[in-house]
Amino acid sequence: MDLEEFLSENGIPPSPSQHDHSPHPPGLQPASAAAPSVMDLSSRASAPLHPGIPSPNCMQSPIRPGQLLPANRNTPSPIDPDTIQVPVGYEPDPADLALSSIPGQEMFDPRKRKFSEEELKPQPMIKKARKVFIPDDLKDDKYWARRRKNNMAAKRSRDARRLKENQIAIRASFLEKENSALRQEVADLRKELGKCKNILAKYEARHGPL
Repeated sequence: MDLEEFLSENGIPPSPSQHDHSPHPPGLQPASAAAPSVMDLSSRASAPLHPGIPSPNCMQSPIRPGQLLPANRNTPSPIDPDTIQVPVGYEPDPADLALSSIPGQEMFDPRKRKFSEEELKPQPMIKKARKVFIPDDLKDDKYWARRRKNNMAAKRSRDARRLKENQIAIRASFLEKENSALRQEVADLRKELGKCKNILAKYEARHGPL
């Protein structure tokens, strides 16, 4: 075997000039034309197809410190209005509370007691029944028992109505105090909101809208 056959079998060009001008054998590929590696594929995929067009990754700007999050992440959890405590300087008279409480039960609390619309409706004037004269000889035990029963029912009705009126009066007094405190709080919040809007307007005028 001569030198040229040995070089041709092993894919070695006999001279640099022949390597530059002679084509490669059909079954052999140069080392530089080997299959690209995974790193080469990833770098090619991240590179832009055209020099003038940025890649999609470049078009997505990262979140900067202080940048606002989406609305669904920045929305506070709902708050039950009944759990909000409004500081109100209201101390009802103990005598009025006693008249508004049922004996033997918990003291009436105007801060928690709520009345339905039916309870707050104006009550119609009830006309007294026309008195019917009954002779003394007809006033037997049955008559007096019925009379006592009617008197007790009328007294319970008057007491219940008076109790409800006292409770509504104390509740209304507390709500007036609470309403005044809430109005003052709303006024302060509107003032603070106006300041924030002015600051935001100045910022947007200088740096553009957010």
